[in-house]
Amino acid sequence: MDAFQRIETLDSGHHDVRYKGVRWGLSVKRYSNGHAVKVYAESLAGSDFISGNLYLVDDIWSLKPCEMPREKVMLFILGFEIQK
Repeated sequence: MDAFQRIETLDSGHHDVRYKGVRWGLSVKRYSNGHAVKVYAESLAGSDFISGNLYLVDDIWSLKPCEMPREKVMLFILGFEIQK
């Protein structure tokens, strides 16, 4: 499963997740009939955060990170685990 498929499986709203052994709060917001998705996460153990937008254009997802490397956002999306 790639990063875009992974985000598609999540409901909009807040999710408690764990990434690299640390608890995070993850928010997923959908816009434009699901063709744009805002992903924002904050570490609950410090000041780190993840921020990016995903856009679906012509059936192809594109990631636009917000003021951080694309790789940082992708690694987070691929690496977090939902907490139950």
